[in-house]
Amino acid sequence: MRSSFFARLVNDPFGDPALYVRVAHRREALLFDCGDLHPLAARDLLKIQAVFLSHAHIDHLCGFDQLLRTFLYREQPLLIYGPPGIGARIGHRLAAYTWNLIRGYPLSIEVREWAAGGQGLALHFRAAEGFQPQTPRPFACPAGLLHDTPHYQVRAQALEHGDILSLAFALEEKTHVAIHPDALEKFGYSPGPWLSRFKDLLRAGAPGTTPVDVPRDAGGRVRRPLAALAGDIAHCEAGMKIAYVTDASPSRENAAKITALAENAHLLAIEAVFAERDRHLAVERNHLTAGLAGRLARQAGAKKLLVFHHSPRYQGEAMLLREEAQAAYAGAISPLA
Repeated sequence: MRSSFFARLVNDPFGDPALYVRVAHRREALLFDCGDLHPLAARDLLKIQAVFLSHAHIDHLCGFDQLLRTFLYREQPLLIYGPPGIGARIGHRLAAYTWNLIRGYPLSIEVREWAAGGQGLALHFRAAEGFQPQTPRPFACPAGLLHDTPHYQVRAQALEHGDILSLAFALEEKTHVAIHPDALEKFGYSPGPWLSRFKDLLRAGAPGTTPVDVPRDAGGRVRRPLAALAGDIAHCEAGMKIAYVTDASPSRENAAKITALAENAHLLAIEAVFAERDRHLAVERNHLTAGLAGRLARQAGAKKLLVFHHSPRYQGEAMLLREEAQAAYAGAISPLA
């Protein structure tokens, strides 16, 4: 399978949490947590369609101001998702500045709050109105579904992080449409933007008789029914999945939720704050150990493991945490009693 999502940590594993995910062929990206964003160029920031905040600790939210400053002239709205209360917190951040010179600016921000019962709140802020909050309205998030597009969706799972909630997220491609280059060559079809529309039609379940105009290498176009064209040049399979987990207490309840959320993920990006030798600190400070992160990835059947959010006490020992996580992921470390 060719990757549909390209994920990378914005900072090194000791830096602020922020996972940048570029969506292939879409000129768009998603951001999971919003720590220090200075390593991202403005062109990368401007591709962000939605931000998913696990919670509002400063290391997960301090990059918001940079994002806001970059987006002020953007016409496309910015979506922000997070736990209950995140709308008011974003509102306070916006209210901290003087906005008397932005009345003509197009930016609008919508903050959508997850809720356990599937009925959260959405708050809207417009630059043209000085980012004064509008009346909150209901936001439906059934079964944790936060963000739904024709191409992918994002679900949330609430984890305990001491006495607050921290959201974990799963980004899933709805259907992966694989194009066969040799078939394109065989039929003399010219690759190009039409393939994106073709894939969109398949994902949307369009009727098989839907006509698709296909450019030819030799010039001109040929019109083919969607189903026949799909049979000639493509096949569909389960889509790509990325799970993101951070700031979670090392409890059995959280472990069960994480493995369910990350089941069969192509990538699990998960915090590994402490080494197993310091498990007492992990319990005390409500974070995961590297060994537990690796075991959860193994239990979930994740195909790849990415650990981050290391405690600064291990500066110079990053390899220790990576190796401990990988050993547990490979099954070399037995589960804790």
